[in-house]
Amino acid sequence: MTTLNPAYGTYTAMTVTNLQSLAIDTTDPYAGWQSARVDNQTSVKADDFEVQILLSTAATAPANDSAVYVYVVPWVYDGSAWTPAANFGTTTRPTGTEGTASISEPNSMRPAATLPYKITSQPIDGFFNIASLFGGIVPDGWSLALRNNCGAALGTGCVVAYRPITYTNA
Repeated sequence: MTTLNPAYGTYTAMTVTNLQSLAIDTTDPYAGWQSARVDNQTSVKADDFEVQILLSTAATAPANDSAVYVYVVPWVYDGSAWTPAANFGTTTRPTGTEGTASISEPNSMRPAATLPYKITSQPIDGFFNIASLFGGIVPDGWSLALRNNCGAALGTGCVVAYRPITYTNA
């Protein structure tokens, strides 16, 4: 009998230039943020990933949905090109690079987290694993999309980070 032992990699902070100060948007399609693609096919090859989200906010009271929505876009690699396996529900597809996004509801991304904002200036924190969103298997690649509908603009201290998890037999 063997035992699976998890090995945790180092956290990698994603580029969040377009996430800093992201305004609230209550009109569909919503102005949002997309992360760069994480390549699990040709470089990392992890069994899972932990994702940590730490968002700061402006000193504004909660309103609207009082929440920030986080989605995961799976990516497929065919040996030469990457293709997003989900969309924003608009005519604009995920790009695999950090930037803005126009997100509509419904969309085909995987909901990863609904992060509540209930008190003025509250930090918004979240955590989830990638593999659990896809039946226990990490896709070839993945990226994040975020939509702010909490009532406050995001601040400039936002951090989105991930770390790989691999399992070894002992």
